[in-house]
Amino acid sequence: MLFTCFIWGIQSTAFATVATDKSVDKLIQLSNISEIFKQSTRDMQPYFDEQAEDLVRQITGAQTLNIEQQNAVLQISALYTEVQQNLVTNPEFTDMFKALFKKTFTEEEVQANIAFLSTPLGQSINNKTNSLMTEILQETTLFSQKQMLKPENQKVLKAKMEAILKPILPTQP
Repeated sequence: MLFTCFIWGIQSTAFATVATDKSVDKLIQLSNISEIFKQSTRDMQPYFDEQAEDLVRQITGAQTLNIEQQNAVLQISALYTEVQQNLVTNPEFTDMFKALFKKTFTEEEVQANIAFLSTPLGQSINNKTNSLMTEILQETTLFSQKQMLKPENQKVLKAKMEAILKPILPTQP
């Protein structure tokens, strides 16, 4: 009986059809992936703004930013947005997704997902899931930043970094 189950498992794996480009293209279209990434970039704007402001403060040492520094923050944030937008609209980015879909899903799974996403309920869940993933990314980033700012975590990190770097630093005479 065990042998029969093993043979059946091998056969079902052998008969799993590789997802076709046409099916994967349809799934990507129904998943609204390109729009999701564009929206994700827009949703990340406050994060880009914060990162740009932190960078300008770090470089200038200023607590309060003057007009010129605020202008630099806006330009850096816009640059971050532009870089992200270029990334998610790059055809190679879509090709990467296509390859990942084909590697992960069989043709049967792609067809089932297409059938699901072709329904109003499927689209609703897809849209909510994508919004959820954006929020998870933002919240995870904020949580990570808060954790890294805690003095006890900075102390541990600094000690570990010093231990790692000590062997490669030049010795003092």
